[in-house]
Amino acid sequence: MLDQLCLLHKFTVMIKAILSITSIVLLAAFGLRIYFVMVPPPEATLTQPLSVIVPEHLDGWRVRTIPMDQSPEAAARIENFLNFDDAIFRVFEQGDTMIGLYIAYWTPGKTSYRWAGVHTPDTCWVLAGWVRKERESAVPLASRNTELKPAEFGIYVKDGIAQHVFFWHLVGGEPYRLNQHGTHNIWASLVDIREFGLNLRKEQFFVRLSSNRPLEDLERMPGFDAILASLTEIGLELRPE
Repeated sequence: MLDQLCLLHKFTVMIKAILSITSIVLLAAFGLRIYFVMVPPPEATLTQPLSVIVPEHLDGWRVRTIPMDQSPEAAARIENFLNFDDAIFRVFEQGDTMIGLYIAYWTPGKTSYRWAGVHTPDTCWVLAGWVRKERESAVPLASRNTELKPAEFGIYVKDGIAQHVFFWHLVGGEPYRLNQHGTHNIWASLVDIREFGLNLRKEQFFVRLSSNRPLEDLERMPGFDAILASLTEIGLELRPE
């Protein structure tokens, strides 16, 4: 009899704990709903299609617009989850030099930062079979007339082909680094809340600039500045503090 009473007491305590947790979750959900109703997302800054912003013609270069389903991001089989509002993948070729510019865009509140973050080569390229050989953060990127915000940088190799990759994940116009390699960071949602609080509806861009040539070679090539200059129109220009 005493054992049964002890079990009943434990069961009652457990039920109360579950009900308390459920109440907290429901109150939090209700509070978030009120917040999102009362506080609208910020205005979008992108006012024209990315296909207009990125050069379609460049003197001395062959320019091709590549279907999104032929990008490494699509090869990683994650493009169906990305749900972007606009995207473009253009390739610039001159002789044996190739530059690829990939941009994806999400309007304010369209997707979580953690889902947009899977665009990074550390995740999608690695999942598509590339091997990361080098990796740096806060790398300066500039040409004759354009200086961009510090980039994430890596060298990735597949089938003997190396690509020098600069990339940015812009959240509300500022570079945001979500550290993940090969698989999605399951704690990323908590990281988002820690970094941004409830303000999780900022506009987002993912930008990837890749080439089979190192930056020192590209900086000497006419036309490279025009490619970088197009990125200033989406907020990547480095401005004085």
